[in-house]
Amino acid sequence: MAPVLQRSVLLVDDNVGLREGLATVLQDEGIETHEAERGEEAIRLVREVRFDLLVLDLNLPDMTGVRVYSSVSVEVPSNRCIFMTAEASEALIEEALRLDPLRLLRKPFEVQLFRDLVRRGIAN
Repeated sequence: MAPVLQRSVLLVDDNVGLREGLATVLQDEGIETHEAERGEEAIRLVREVRFDLLVLDLNLPDMTGVRVYSSVSVEVPSNRCIFMTAEASEALIEEALRLDPLRLLRKPFEVQLFRDLVRRGIAN
């Protein structure tokens, strides 16, 4: 039997309860997760660890998820992204969509939808 490749996802959200809950969902699926609360922390992690998928909140304490993704996609262009937001300006949402994410999820969202999107995002 061929070895199963460990997939890795970075979850970036300043809401610790949501972030930890999503991490648990993914870990139950056998997906390695890393977490960040702030944009600068996320950028540092992307430079240190290879991720198959980034899940970014649009509104972070120190910058937008768009800025995080724009910063790291130049250095690591293979990264795929799911954006999520509870509330964001239409301009920020439009800016995020121009980056061609797998999806922009509006909070609250169904866990099954999130799980399915992540599975699709990390598939070969």
